[in-house]
Formats: sequence, C-alpha cells, structure tokens
Amino acid sequence: MGLRAARAATIEALRTGNFDHEVGETRAEKNLLAIGGVSLDEVIDLLRRSRGDDYRESPHHWDRTVSVHVFTPQVDGHRWYIKVYFIDGFGETATFISAHR
Repeated sequence: MGLRAARAATIEALRTGNFDHEVGETRAEKNLLAIGGVSLDEVIDLLRRSRGDDYRESPHHWDRTVSVHVFTPQVDGHRWYIKVYFIDGFGETATFISAHR
C-alpha cells in the first residue's frame, strides 16, 4: 500500500472518528491515544511528519493476512511509534495497536 496511502487513510480515520483501539492487558501504556496522553491532532501531526524511512508494513502477529502500518517519526529528539491496521482495507475502521514514544 505504501506510506502515502497508509498515512492518508489513517489521518482520515482519525478526522472522521472511524477508529478503535486494540484491547490488551499491557497496551494502555503503549497507546497514549487510547488513554488521552496525546490528542488526535498530535497523532495527525506525527503522521504528517512521517517520511519514507519512518514507515514500514508488516503482517499482524495473530492474522498474517492483515497488514500493520508502522510509522516511526522522530520529533524533538524522540522517536514515536504509531501502529495501526485496517481489517477490511483502507476506508474501513482503523485499529490502533500503539501510539507512544
């Protein structure tokens, strides 16, 4: 899919409220978006700062047919990790695994 398509779809999901968070016992500290540690606008800004070297796509560990999009922009000396996937492809609900530095 590539950086541009993944970034655009993720930003659109955030803007429209079409997103959810993956549930997990240890995910709260790794998903600052889920617990209010970062705002939607801050995550959108981080996504916009992501460049080609700050993006990769890999299969999800529980379903290898699902692509996880990993954005790792560096801002103010801190590396951020934003992991998100779309079960039914772009345009559907984005599910955030993590948003942390």
